Amino acid sequence: MQATFPPTQGGEGILNYQTYLFFDGRTEYIQGYDTPQHTFPLGSLVFELLDMEFAPYLEQATGLLDRFRDADFPSERTMAQSLAEPETCVYYQAASFYHGLAEAVRTTSPALFDLLEGYCSATFRRFKQELDRMTGQLSRASQGQASGSRLSTNSLFQRAVQTGNLALTSDLLEGYCRSFPAYTEQMEVFIELDTEDASLCETALLFLESFAELLRQLTQAAEDFRSLIAATLVDEDGRPRTEHGQSPSELLAELAEHGDSTYQKYHNLEDDIHIQTRYKRPIDNKKGGISAATFYASDTLPALLFLEFVQMCAQNLPVAVCESCHRLFVPFSSRAKYCERVLDPETGATCKDIAAKLAYAEELKADKARELYNKTRNRYQMRCSRAPGNQKMRVAYNAWRKQAQMALSKYQLGEIGWETFEKVIQTGL
Repeated sequence: MQATFPPTQGGEGILNYQTYLFFDGRTEYIQGYDTPQHTFPLGSLVFELLDMEFAPYLEQATGLLDRFRDADFPSERTMAQSLAEPETCVYYQAASFYHGLAEAVRTTSPALFDLLEGYCSATFRRFKQELDRMTGQLSRASQGQASGSRLSTNSLFQRAVQTGNLALTSDLLEGYCRSFPAYTEQMEVFIELDTEDASLCETALLFLESFAELLRQLTQAAEDFRSLIAATLVDEDGRPRTEHGQSPSELLAELAEHGDSTYQKYHNLEDDIHIQTRYKRPIDNKKGGISAATFYASDTLPALLFLEFVQMCAQNLPVAVCESCHRLFVPFSSRAKYCERVLDPETGATCKDIAAKLAYAEELKADKARELYNKTRNRYQMRCSRAPGNQKMRVAYNAWRKQAQMALSKYQLGEIGWETFEKVIQTGL
């Protein structure tokens, strides 16, 4: 199903519902305001949240805030002057921060990247939305109508001017963040005009504050979701609870009934989710009729992640821990122990590929050890059979066999290396 989203009017949150999520069984779709619709397997958002390490980026964002929050931004300082000293330029540092974060998320978490991009777009465009609202209030006030604002017309005008500056600088900063380290054409024009940058500095701080809060939420959500997943989807051995006949949907219902604090924390966030039903007339249906899908959006990204987690439980999705990389995945069968994430970027080999090669290599090693043991044992037995009355040789053989069998077991378990194993086997010959 393809859908387009007209600009949403109103809305109190900063996202203003820029990115929508909807489900179809064990498939999910993410649709941005001005981006193509992307399709992912159910569970992609939660898995990627746990795969992504947000702590370093949270530390970077908070460090920049601590460094620049009380900094003096002279009103006469120009963009060209600030950019000439990037280490002390707050919007250069903010763009560098977002560029690094976005590249890491794009590589590790493509589904989560769509939500991050929506959050980024909405963060920058909130001042444009606010300016449109104020412009409407000023227009009504100029016509002698109630403006809908508690501010006087003069104060509303001053606020609109300030918001207009922030809307303009937000547009500049958004372009810089997405093109970093290159400048956009719009930015180059402002640099050439020796434009003062105090408002751009203020915008960069607001942007950093917004993303520091988002990263705090995601870091905490990752910790909380591990607990929820352990209680509903994955057993202590890292295998799907569905393999034991347990139903994740029923286990989730038990968490709700027992008032689990972690469940309740995220369940309460569902109040922040905006729901829309979209309709589409099937092209191949000659008799007419429509199909419908429920789309979800939220100003709080953990709310959407929890919504996906609930859907995973509702679908009784089998979830396991990969025995190679120790990350979550959906096994294709009860025998699957390894995921298909790319573990070696140079060769494109997945955990499953590498695990199979390692298992084969281990099998060859075990066969080699077993071959040496059998060959030596047969030789020793032949000696004993040629001297049936030599009790001393028989005792020596039995002692050797006991030590050799123990060495073979230790080698197969990886407790000793080949040289040690070979030395034990050849001792006494």
